Amino acid sequence: MNNALSIPATRTLVLLGGGHSHLAVLMQLAKRPVPGLELILITRDVETPYSGALPAHIAGGASLDDLLIDLRPLAQMAGARLIRATVERMDLQSRTLHCAGRPAIGFDFLSINIGSRPDVTAIAGAQEFAIPIKPIPEFLHHWERMQQDAAVALREQRAFTIAIIGGGPASIEMACAMQARLHHNAGLPLPSTAGQESLIRLIVVTSNETLLAGMSVGAQRRALQTLQTRGIEVRVGCRVTSMAMNTVHWETTGTTASTGTLHTNSIIVATGASAPEWLQHTGLTLDQDGFILVNNALQSVSHPYVFASGDIASIKGCARPRSGVYAVRQGMPLARNLRRYANGASLQDYNPQTHALALLNLGDGTAIAARGQWSLQGRWVGRWKEWIDRRFVEKYSRIPAPVESTLPVGAGLPAIDSPVNGNKAQSVAGRPAPTQRHSSIRCAGCGAKVGSGMLHNVLSQLHPCTHSDVLSAHLSTEDAAMIRIDEQRTLLQTVDHFRAFINDPYLFARVATVHCLSDIHAMGATAHSALAIVSVPYAAPRIMQATLLEIMTGCTEVLNAHNTALIGGHSSEAQELSFGLSINGFVDPDKVLAKRGMKAGDVLILCKPLGTGTLFAADMRYQAKQRWIENALTHMQHSNQMAAHCFVRHGANACTDITGFGLLGHLGEMLAPDDIRVELSMNALPVLDGALDCLANGYMSSLQEDNARHASLLSNPQQFSAQPSYPLLFDPQTAGGLLASVPAHAASACLADLHAAGYRGAACIGTVLSTDGQSAAVSLTV
Repeated sequence: MNNALSIPATRTLVLLGGGHSHLAVLMQLAKRPVPGLELILITRDVETPYSGALPAHIAGGASLDDLLIDLRPLAQMAGARLIRATVERMDLQSRTLHCAGRPAIGFDFLSINIGSRPDVTAIAGAQEFAIPIKPIPEFLHHWERMQQDAAVALREQRAFTIAIIGGGPASIEMACAMQARLHHNAGLPLPSTAGQESLIRLIVVTSNETLLAGMSVGAQRRALQTLQTRGIEVRVGCRVTSMAMNTVHWETTGTTASTGTLHTNSIIVATGASAPEWLQHTGLTLDQDGFILVNNALQSVSHPYVFASGDIASIKGCARPRSGVYAVRQGMPLARNLRRYANGASLQDYNPQTHALALLNLGDGTAIAARGQWSLQGRWVGRWKEWIDRRFVEKYSRIPAPVESTLPVGAGLPAIDSPVNGNKAQSVAGRPAPTQRHSSIRCAGCGAKVGSGMLHNVLSQLHPCTHSDVLSAHLSTEDAAMIRIDEQRTLLQTVDHFRAFINDPYLFARVATVHCLSDIHAMGATAHSALAIVSVPYAAPRIMQATLLEIMTGCTEVLNAHNTALIGGHSSEAQELSFGLSINGFVDPDKVLAKRGMKAGDVLILCKPLGTGTLFAADMRYQAKQRWIENALTHMQHSNQMAAHCFVRHGANACTDITGFGLLGHLGEMLAPDDIRVELSMNALPVLDGALDCLANGYMSSLQEDNARHASLLSNPQQFSAQPSYPLLFDPQTAGGLLASVPAHAASACLADLHAAGYRGAACIGTVLSTDGQSAAVSLTV
């Protein structure tokens, strides 16, 4: 990660948008961080598409992974805070960005690389009835539906027609790619002779008198000949005047005026670019088309602390086509000037090339190459384009894991398989537990807990004073301490605190607050009030205050949703961000949902999937996908309160929350009586997306090895240790779910209620049985 983070942050650079230019900025700042610079990336799409590979994906020659660049690993490597949000308002006077659903983000300087979308403002009905090719994620959603509709039409022997509005490179590529994919889906050969009939009909409509206006005559001729040979209709000199449902109205632009109507199944718009309307209200100087006007240093001509690049920028005196080629080429000059601005150095001019190489994918393995007055076409050009596109995506997708320094056991660290309470570590996932080295990368969140064995050893040596109204001893395994208030009320108190495991104070606080409240929920109680404990990394006062505000805003939102009052707390400076809460709750002493109390015949129900430990261990090493982490954070922000109500309503006999000691460690705390044991179904364990992938690649929490000692509870570990999900038994969870022991007759209804309450990962994972003379407490089954 960015090694400049140990230096206090004194200024903030916000990268708005995940466009092609910002990829280079992130990579360069990862390689050479700017000391004291806080880096924030705000983007609507974290899995950002590389537009050059879109035609190949549409044609079926490239997978979604070949198209998308996941910004999360790149941001992690650069030490950037990654915020997935939409900016609703930009206040350049106060230098703040106001995002939907979270606190405003401040900055010292700003870089904008948000791309563009086709201009449909001049066509009546286009916004309602047409599909623009950008934003690409939205277009891909429509494309899936179009393929389904086309398949239905062909099965019924009906024609399926797509009109593509625009005559530029994007229109040519989309027409060819869509035709190729739809024919392939239907098992039909691609038309190769002009006039060859097909039920799949594509029509390119442009107001220009030729395709590829502005490109060479040779390129125009090649494109037109290709479309005609493939049976793709071309309407030049036709200006679209309006659209209705599946209908395009047009008029000719030549000397002979005429009008016409096209009836289609889908309308695609790939016309010239337009800028978002909200830029008009920022105070930035814009060009006549609404794009940010910048100088040759890619710096706003009106606001020197604002930079812009790619489609959204217009270089004064240097008009160029809005093409991904220029956005890519601007990446390095932009990175260089942002670094120079941060260091107070003079900026360097960027002079864009006059003619850029254009490569048009024709969807059949061939492509057209054009630059200036020359053009080429062939299968080798298609291979060349594929190589360029693949190399670009891989450059920003294959992020290496950081080099981990390790300490040998002899450096004062105990062997991992040394006895703790008489237990020895078991193999994990069928491999012997490593015993010689300890990684320097230590987990945060609940994976940063002290191991249970060490904790017990220390607590057992303490002799605190006692009070008659304190109902729980310091060695109690209950989720919260209990203090008797009167016959009707028992006060519950619990505390949790850990280092941030994501580089987003607001989201971190929301997850941490859900985690802290969970101990109260696990005991069937109602949270009443909370005290906060927060440590903020030392930085410039504005940055520290903004961080503290984000933390406390996230915390307060969750507490308010639980009707829990924030009544005070403590703050301090630190090297790393950490946060926690001391929670007070109340419960009727006769209605406490204890950790121990399972009965033979009960069914074990877990309300959330497992895997946060391995996912965030991979995330620390830049190897987790955004979709995995985003899904995990969604589950982690889901409070256990409704699950607790559900378990109480269905007569649960025991309950706990699964956190740092993992499923098996916390299940072991529930196994008090000698006359019960548990049968755990490995195939029934709910698992977070990506968790098994991370385990398969060897990414495990730093607490995993200590948790693996709980394998001593198992009667048959060797039968299942090679199963991919086996390590999940020991995976430490942050904001994990509740595990409850529910009477068998109520289990089905309880599970259905959990699903209805939004716990979509809830599952019955085992049963409670009588011991029948067996010594081990837990046996595994398929």
